[in-house]
Amino acid sequence: MISNELNLEQLNSLSPEERALALEILKEISQEGHSEILDDLRYSDFEEIPVDIMTFISEEQYLGRGLYIVDEYTGERKCTVFPYWLEKLQEIFPDNLTTRYNTLILTGSIGLGKSFIAVICQLYLLYRMLCLKDPYTYYGLQPIDKITFSMLNVTLDAAQGVGWDKMQQLLQSSDWFMARGNMNASRTNPQWQPPKGIELVFGSSNRHVVGRALFSNFSDEVNFGVGNNVEKQKAKLKKMISQIDARMISRFGKGTYLPTMNIIASSKDSEQAFMESYIDMKRQNESKTTLIVDEPQWIVRNDKGSPDDPGSFYVAIGNKFLAHELLPVGIPEEEVERYREKGYRLLKVPPIYREAFEDNLDLALTDNAGISTSSSTKYISGIRLNQAKDETYQNPFTKDVIEVGNSPDDYLQYANFFDLSRVNPTDMSRPLFIHLDMSTGGQGNGDKTGIAGVWITGKRNTGANDASKELEFKLAFSVSVKAPKGYQISFEKNRRFIRWLKDRGFAVKGVSSDTYQSAQIQQQLKADGFHTKIISVDRVDSDRVCKPYAFLKSALYERHIKFYKKCDLLTEELTSLERLSDGHIDHPKNFSKDQADAVCGATYLASEFADEYSYNYGENLTAGLDVSLEDSDSFNKTKMIAAFEEELTKIYMDIYTDMKAVDDLERQQLQAEYQRYKDIADGIIIL
Repeated sequence: MISNELNLEQLNSLSPEERALALEILKEISQEGHSEILDDLRYSDFEEIPVDIMTFISEEQYLGRGLYIVDEYTGERKCTVFPYWLEKLQEIFPDNLTTRYNTLILTGSIGLGKSFIAVICQLYLLYRMLCLKDPYTYYGLQPIDKITFSMLNVTLDAAQGVGWDKMQQLLQSSDWFMARGNMNASRTNPQWQPPKGIELVFGSSNRHVVGRALFSNFSDEVNFGVGNNVEKQKAKLKKMISQIDARMISRFGKGTYLPTMNIIASSKDSEQAFMESYIDMKRQNESKTTLIVDEPQWIVRNDKGSPDDPGSFYVAIGNKFLAHELLPVGIPEEEVERYREKGYRLLKVPPIYREAFEDNLDLALTDNAGISTSSSTKYISGIRLNQAKDETYQNPFTKDVIEVGNSPDDYLQYANFFDLSRVNPTDMSRPLFIHLDMSTGGQGNGDKTGIAGVWITGKRNTGANDASKELEFKLAFSVSVKAPKGYQISFEKNRRFIRWLKDRGFAVKGVSSDTYQSAQIQQQLKADGFHTKIISVDRVDSDRVCKPYAFLKSALYERHIKFYKKCDLLTEELTSLERLSDGHIDHPKNFSKDQADAVCGATYLASEFADEYSYNYGENLTAGLDVSLEDSDSFNKTKMIAAFEEELTKIYMDIYTDMKAVDDLERQQLQAEYQRYKDIADGIIIL
């Protein structure tokens, strides 16, 4: 009922004739609960009075034939639209003429029927417009404006996707629409076309709707994919949607009321950075005219159980400092409260989802719970990483980043930064697996080559059948190699370092590299007698799982791998990793992951030798090595060579340091001295 204050305000702005009519309408409403005069005025522009949204959905002449099925056993007619959506549709369209929201954002988990609901909204808006005698006169438009219902997206294929097909199926199943529109002449792909100068279009840019009076738009699953064009696509979509909003306001805005609707549907497996900023903007500026649906599956779907069902479980939702945790079924409430105190958000999940969450927590959170793991949390918890660190040993590399390039006068090798005294002699004969994350590092792009080695130290004697999950690993070394300004990283020095490790007594059992310019070094290492393999730690399978990183994370969280205490750059890289919507593991802007990729690749390579090295932890390996190594002649020779080389390395480094601070003549003299020392050392070592 309209308030007296509002009545007076409105009445004062009317002419005497209008005021008299308004008073008569108010009198009818107060006495009868409705006004026939008002109905006559409201419907005077209509050749057919529109039905409400529920009638539009249920009756066969409208959409009922396409939205209802008949149970073959009971003969009962059942609606295929979830009850949750039926309530939302009534909220969006409270009566047969009113549209409460002009922006509809549908996000959350997959499998909610978001596209279906968006299409129903567009068709109801189209239906009400076709009920008008003359839509162009009603909205004050010229025929050249061309009233348009569109589906726009970043690519043409995305625009003409599932939503477009669903729209055409529903239109062609409706007697009401078929009686008023026309089918095009296409034999292979017949399409329904509306009458009264209205058009349905799909496109991938604003040029597809330029000059048109855009009444409704639907952008379905705004997924940007991967690659170098992602940022361009985001910028394109942002511009497209902002122009859609502006075009709707300019053509159809009357005062504060806007009858149009812009619909954006995006699951959390799609790129969220744009969506989140757009949602925040709408919440701040247009909260009353924007409806946001962001729900897990079990809230929307009535076939997935309830969090109140027996066997439901909690998931602790982390943040950028805390990793997500799957909590045991039946965990005491006081323990749940402890997680809340630590900063976790607790999500209670129906029991039907337990297996999905156990198999892949991040994927289940994205797909089933509608929580974007890439935006809410880091991939690897800093707490879990710290738990894997062991204070009893160090990284043999004396720097996190070493500067070694392919300059003709760059005599440095990786070995010059490798301190053999930090390596436990027992570890040297453990199976060692090395991964190279390759880069040239040239042209000032800042890319570095990551190199890491991982030992297999044994296997937990648990009786488990899956040996790969039970292997114990230990990070042997990790380093990032940066080229000096104006030069590139030397692939030959990568090879020399691996040969040097083998010559020093390390049991190098396998060497892998990513796909970047790997062919040559793979061939060279294979010729040197090494087992080689190409492993891409960025590769994602059909289930959107990056297996190498999933294995590394599992090894960390289950305490199957040890890291040395001091690894600042590696720690930064691992704890900044994010899982993207497509399953890729990547680093944020201004961060790197060269070392992280190397560690991941080396661990994954080692895991593939589970059958060959599935000895029992604490039995064969450690005890055998302790006995055989300490008394062996070869081990003593290795120690002697290592000690000798350590001294020579100090000389090399002193000379090299001096080189950087002298003129060309002195540099040539020092280079000659350096080469004499090197020749002597090489001769002694060979002997």
